[in-house]
Amino acid sequence: MPYQVIRRDLTETTRKCDFCPQYLTSLKAYVLKDLETGELFYAGPTCAINNAGEGSTSGIPDLTKFTLATNVHMGGGPGGQGGATTENPEKSAIEYLMLRENKLVDELKCSYSMLKEYYEKHNSQGLSDSDVRHINNIASKAPENLSPAVLQRIYNYLFWIDAGIAKLPKNKTDFLVGVRNTIVSKGKISEKQKAAINKWLENIDGVPQLK
Repeated sequence: MPYQVIRRDLTETTRKCDFCPQYLTSLKAYVLKDLETGELFYAGPTCAINNAGEGSTSGIPDLTKFTLATNVHMGGGPGGQGGATTENPEKSAIEYLMLRENKLVDELKCSYSMLKEYYEKHNSQGLSDSDVRHINNIASKAPENLSPAVLQRIYNYLFWIDAGIAKLPKNKTDFLVGVRNTIVSKGKISEKQKAAINKWLENIDGVPQLK
């Protein structure tokens, strides 16, 4: 197949699948890489499988763990742990690299020279089993604000806070802008902040609830 599914990532409802006219209304898309050109494409599950083959969407890095489905609200559902206890080690290692060396590197200043080398190696030639073990060992010993679960949550919250800010009139964005600045400066999200953010986001069309 000319395409490889490289991750599952967040996307807004205004984005269409790159392979068909459908909007990506689930807010979670599969990112496919053209193996000849390196170009990235966003797709829903059906188009991802049609273009990358059966089984191509299984066991891939998932950066959407703290975003609930569009019709789910906080309250009675299970809480998101964001852990990787049943996931394969390579998947967990790549997620950690992507969060620290790509998705959050500018916001949290969380780059680490050894992880940066591994991220570049992952993009150019792939990781060995020993690389994967070392990355996951670094992640397991990281301080709480750089743990895999905390980084996953921050990535999801910042993505949807930004989406909410973009959809609101400027005179109604003060709370979200303020809480965003606090999350970035402190590198964590409190339980009180989670509840307050979700209360704001639930009234914004096209923005989901978060775990």
